[in-house]
Amino acid sequence: MTMARLILKASAALLLVACVACGKGKSPQAAAPDSIPGTTFRKDAVLTFSSSSGQTKATFDIEIAATEETTRQGLMYREKMEPGQAMLFDPQGLSRTPFWMKNTYIPLDIVFIGEDKKVMHIAGNTHPFSEDSIEPGGLYRYVLEINAGLAQKLNLNIGDTITWTNSD
Repeated sequence: MTMARLILKASAALLLVACVACGKGKSPQAAAPDSIPGTTFRKDAVLTFSSSSGQTKATFDIEIAATEETTRQGLMYREKMEPGQAMLFDPQGLSRTPFWMKNTYIPLDIVFIGEDKKVMHIAGNTHPFSEDSIEPGGLYRYVLEINAGLAQKLNLNIGDTITWTNSD
């Protein structure tokens, strides 16, 4: 056997050992996660809508998106949300940044809330996967996303107030 063939066989054997070692214990199914991180509902608080007279109109279990990462992801990639669930966005100050529905499977009502915790604008029945801007109608402090049609069904209106209690 020539030296070149011996080196070629040794290189092939080393490559085979390296490939087996790198893939050891991994199956093709193990590489794919069961779900996308951040797409499972997490109850952070309970939010209540009240009319201007103080009458309770609706209550939701909410997940609060208060970091840049959770705000950026929002409800993207989620395939459903229960009627009593919602996501509250807290941009940590006043904002006028529009929303969009990119990679969002669920049609939503998007409720923009002022610094006084009063509803200032409702964008109803938004379209899944749309990249159109959903304008807030002015400076907002919070945004609540609920299933499409619930704002109308629950008679949520401009001027209604929100309060929430954190879960412990």
